[in-house]
Amino acid sequence: MHKLDKTDLRILSTLLEDARTSYAALARETNLTIPSIKTRIQKYIDTGLIEKFTIILDEHMIMKGTSMTFLLKVKPSDLDKISKDIYDSPYIANLTITSGHYNLLIVTHPMSDKDKLEFIKAVNTLPGDSIIELVSSINLETFMCKPIELPKSPVNLLIRCDYCHREFSGEVFSKAVLGRKRYFCSPICQEKYEERAKKYIRGELFRHPDEEKAAEKEAKK
Repeated sequence: MHKLDKTDLRILSTLLEDARTSYAALARETNLTIPSIKTRIQKYIDTGLIEKFTIILDEHMIMKGTSMTFLLKVKPSDLDKISKDIYDSPYIANLTITSGHYNLLIVTHPMSDKDKLEFIKAVNTLPGDSIIELVSSINLETFMCKPIELPKSPVNLLIRCDYCHREFSGEVFSKAVLGRKRYFCSPICQEKYEERAKKYIRGELFRHPDEEKAAEKEAKK
């Protein structure tokens, strides 16, 4: 499945509203059979379009305090490492690498005053002179994240190759490698990725294949 037709878009719109919608309800809504609905949803999962089914909690009913937003200007050479280090914090709700004056945007979960001080201290103790500038603010009110608004007309799926990182919409080659399903634009990319994975498992490659390819790409810049 490389193209979403109007029926696919209708199914996905319904699931975005309520992921618990049954196969039977979806079949009635689209005039398809239950097996057809199952097949379509499985294809969404196999292509990576649906990453997972989850729930949205009202975190204010569990956590006391308010959330915060941080804008950081990080040395470009340290951005990837700093992002990964900060992301490990249990307080992080969202982390985005951006362009512009500030290149790292952080939004936290609600935190008590004590947790805020602890988190700010952790950020300030990051190695060396990686953090050039930091601006923080307390979020007064948070609105629920809106789901994506799907197009009205059929659309081609854009899938990113796990080896060359090229976006493509043609034939997909997929295989479970290193614990999850990977997607490739050609058998050659699949073969090269599998070779890297085998070296990583044998200890001949010290970086995960995903990190190794990204480092090569960065070195060419």
